[in-house]
Amino acid sequence: MTSRRVFHRSDRAEVGVGTLIVFIAMVLVAAVAAAVLINTTGTLQQRAQSTGKEATQEVASNLKVTGVYGVRNSTSVDVYTIKTQTELSAGALPMDLTKLIIRYSDGTNVYTYSYGAPGFSTSWIRGTNNSGVMTSGDLVELSFNLGTLVPPRTPVQVTLVPETGSPVSADFKTPSTYGTDTTVTLR
Repeated sequence: MTSRRVFHRSDRAEVGVGTLIVFIAMVLVAAVAAAVLINTTGTLQQRAQSTGKEATQEVASNLKVTGVYGVRNSTSVDVYTIKTQTELSAGALPMDLTKLIIRYSDGTNVYTYSYGAPGFSTSWIRGTNNSGVMTSGDLVELSFNLGTLVPPRTPVQVTLVPETGSPVSADFKTPSTYGTDTTVTLR
């Protein structure tokens, strides 16, 4: 014999409340998961923007060497001063030359120069000296005296190291003879 159960209206509500509680719990779990995902994506976006700015600064803040010259006191003396003409690469940010470092090596001697005496000096050929900050369109001559004389046929490495950005090489080999010129084009 089968027993037949009779449901009252109040019995149905009991099943509905349990379902409602489970539904609310699922919505709360989904809301917490969504909040975690939104927070994580926000943090990742901030990191990506920061990394992008740093990468752009590294790539777009380089110097470009347009010429390297050697200076002699007279036609009987070897080169004792190096002058490099530099400008900013296309799209580069303004650069503070007071933070620039110049490394010099000729195989025998190695020197490191910083801005000011007894390091290197700056001379604006084009543009205006704005507290040592080079901007787009400026052409600046960096000049530094060597501790020794550089004879002919000497391979030389000159590296300009900016505060931000990649180091720039201005390597050259001195000519086989300096001739009668007191200013010699090296590169």
